[in-house]
Amino acid sequence: MKKLSVIHNTALSYLGQAYALVIGILIMPFYLSHLGAEAYGLIGFYAVMQAWLLLLDAGVSPSLVRQIAHHQGSSDSVAAKRIGGWLMRSFELVFLPMAVVCALAVYLASDWMATHWLQAQALDPQTIVNCVILMGVMIGLRLFATLYKSGLQGLEMHAWLNNANVVIATLRYFGGLVLVTWVSQDAQVFFEFQLFVALVETLIFAAKAYRHLPAPTPLSGFNWALVKPILPFAASVSLTAVVWIVLTQLDKVLLSKVLPLAEYGYFSLVALLTTGIMMMIN
Repeated sequence: MKKLSVIHNTALSYLGQAYALVIGILIMPFYLSHLGAEAYGLIGFYAVMQAWLLLLDAGVSPSLVRQIAHHQGSSDSVAAKRIGGWLMRSFELVFLPMAVVCALAVYLASDWMATHWLQAQALDPQTIVNCVILMGVMIGLRLFATLYKSGLQGLEMHAWLNNANVVIATLRYFGGLVLVTWVSQDAQVFFEFQLFVALVETLIFAAKAYRHLPAPTPLSGFNWALVKPILPFAASVSLTAVVWIVLTQLDKVLLSKVLPLAEYGYFSLVALLTTGIMMMIN
């Protein structure tokens, strides 16, 4: 039964990831066509910012998956969920200041990014500033969404996670396509819609995680005794993530400064397509 469960959960994970990759590969060229190359360059820049700033996770999410799954093997399921809930609350308290600082730093740097880093020619600088600010808020939300998903993965709720991921991906990509095709081709409106999707995603996963991993009390605080044993594993995962992101994202950061934003948009589309195809093959 355990072997069948592993096969079942792995198959669901493959299907969910494949769906998100395929619709992303199919729809992204339409985004470039409707929004324009410079606006699509902002989407590519957001992907780079997200990859770098998610280093703030520092291996916490994989560690949470591992630790909750470990406690699931105990005979006392109530105590296991209580421990998992306290772990999740502890990491929430760690992520909250990081997310606030991240959003604030992006907000303060948005004007400099728009005028000195990104080489835009057609887009209004204030539109770029507003889009960059929205990116900072979305990255903060993504930190929390990843945390809640990790808790649910530790509980082996792969079927529910797969369904939720499919719904979110459909809303993000097809909803965005409807928006840019029939409603507005304004880059700021597009990022406002993506912020709405990110908020919905975070709330859905938070509600499910709170239901199955409740903290001991509503005001439960940081539990050092539970967090301390996780730190060595989190540090090793974090080091691997840092090396991987530096090797795969450094060129994209440098090109966002060197290339005109329109050319960076075409580069971002090609990079997305090749990365998606390679992930599908893997």
